[in-house]
Amino acid sequence: MKKIARQWKNAEQSKLEEVELPERSILPVCRRIYLEFVIHSQKWGFPTNAGIALIYLHLHPDDLEPAAIAQNALFPRQTMTFILDSFEKKGLAGRRPHPRDRRRKIIQLSPKGKQLAEAMFKDYLDFEQKALRSFADKELHTLKTSLSRYADALAGQNK
Repeated sequence: MKKIARQWKNAEQSKLEEVELPERSILPVCRRIYLEFVIHSQKWGFPTNAGIALIYLHLHPDDLEPAAIAQNALFPRQTMTFILDSFEKKGLAGRRPHPRDRRRKIIQLSPKGKQLAEAMFKDYLDFEQKALRSFADKELHTLKTSLSRYADALAGQNK
């Protein structure tokens, strides 16, 4: 899987390099950060969106309806259904009836799913923290401040 991801990464990078971008663009850097997390996540043997959904379920125990998970993870509902089907087959989660609405379902992680999600989340944090050790405290503060300002500027355009 890592080999495939690296090939994909290299192909995507070369395509992005062929496109003329403004000098101030940080799209290549954003893409590279995303890809490094995707490559790292492959060690868990899940498609990226399945890993995201599993961690989302772990971090948001009160938001466990498939539609809410799909909306917050930015997945189509059909993708969420497929992911939940695979979780059930692997014994990671199950669906149970909603307490007030028979048409809706609640997703509940199994003990095995909780343990895996917790380990995956801890692994992502460790991966990130090891990379951030290359920054001095002041540099890290500047990076976080700058990226937050950039994200806020993007969000402002999406309103």
